[in-house]
Amino acid sequence: MRNAAFFVFLFAAIFFLAVNFHPFSAQWTASGTPSSTPTPITTTSPIAATDRIKLLIPLYIYPMPYNPAAYDWLKIAKAQVQVSVTAVINPNNGAIAPPNRDYAQGLKDLRAAHVTVLGYVSTRYGDRPIAEVKAEVDLYAKAYQVDGIFLDEAASNAEKLEYYQTLSSYIKAKPPLKQVVLNQGTQPDEGYLTRSVADTVIIFENYAKEWSGYQPPSYLPHYDPTRFAMLIHSAADPAMMQQSIDLAVARHVAYVYVTDDRPDAEDADPWNRLPTYWDAEVRYIQTLNQRP
Repeated sequence: MRNAAFFVFLFAAIFFLAVNFHPFSAQWTASGTPSSTPTPITTTSPIAATDRIKLLIPLYIYPMPYNPAAYDWLKIAKAQVQVSVTAVINPNNGAIAPPNRDYAQGLKDLRAAHVTVLGYVSTRYGDRPIAEVKAEVDLYAKAYQVDGIFLDEAASNAEKLEYYQTLSSYIKAKPPLKQVVLNQGTQPDEGYLTRSVADTVIIFENYAKEWSGYQPPSYLPHYDPTRFAMLIHSAADPAMMQQSIDLAVARHVAYVYVTDDRPDAEDADPWNRLPTYWDAEVRYIQTLNQRP
């Protein structure tokens, strides 16, 4: 009777465990304590790496992971599944150290989605002391672990080529930095391309209404489209957004971003919120990339 009771107990225990065991119901933290919140599983689009048209977004938006409704960084991370996204972060008109908890979480979410992240650095059209620029590059590389640097207020004339060549070489020699984007916002001297000063140059940053009349430099067709980008604000509706992107494609420009935010808005910053048609813009670029 004693042995029979033991086997009855053993069978009951095994049955209970089989019914109630859920191997993924809890995640474990580094301290060894269980967490009731599972770690999200992130997947990326197999097309994203080879997209012909890519998003280059000035992410001058404070990350608010504590407020899901206003957490635009997560929307950008999710967009990576549909289209290749490069986001430029700008903590305080440049880098500050160390990144606070909100920025740390935002960067974690972008990295999990394989969004390419660049750090914003102003160069004051080649007049900022190069040692200052290098120090900020160092800070981004060490504290933020970004993928590259976005050199803003960049000169476009040949006289400043050496300045930017020096910076580009410095950036590329510093892991984990791999990418350099120059924001001239206008037509740069072709030397910035022939000397590989930047991976990508922004040839237009302006109102949407000015894009149709813009005369792109004649050398554009001689280079890969990923060497060029445009940033457009004040595009009032999805139709104008689509027209702007269509024209970018026709002009041999791979990196695009269009928003209805405006520099004459109350905050005077056209890059500190997502466009009201953000989802439509992501879907439109995805559709264009899926065309043969």
